[in-house]
Amino acid sequence: MFVIDDRFRGLPAAREQVLLVHQSINSPHLAIPGKPAGPAQAFVVGLRGASGFAVFIYLFLSEARDCAVYAPSRRGSSLEETQQHEAEALSFVESMGFMMDNAHYTSLSTAQQDELLKSLPVFYKDPKLAPGPRTRADDKRTASTNLGRLLASF
Repeated sequence: MFVIDDRFRGLPAAREQVLLVHQSINSPHLAIPGKPAGPAQAFVVGLRGASGFAVFIYLFLSEARDCAVYAPSRRGSSLEETQQHEAEALSFVESMGFMMDNAHYTSLSTAQQDELLKSLPVFYKDPKLAPGPRTRADDKRTASTNLGRLLASF
């Protein structure tokens, strides 16, 4: 259902086009054909477009500042189909070793949505334009926040 589409370098979208955002809370080491192997982050993003709804998988190779975008082989025409595609995308990235966290995008305030779009590499035209690497202090805060989210989900 999902195939790498080299035409995509990012998924820039307006706030209103974004339906869902899931991001990985870990960074497993991946080897993607044609890309340098290294730690990666995964994002599952649902977008609304003129031709319907689509769920994409975006893998960000942080050390290489490169990406791989998996595009859907078909677009959804309803929210029910989009939810099915979302479940398939999550299963796909989890089979690669990613642990995913739902950002609950639609329940965020407009300001929080804008901030999220600015902070994630998936929403930039090119992965090299995404915000730079975080510091160790940022990683510690992120790790503890992610652990808190994980524990809260139980």
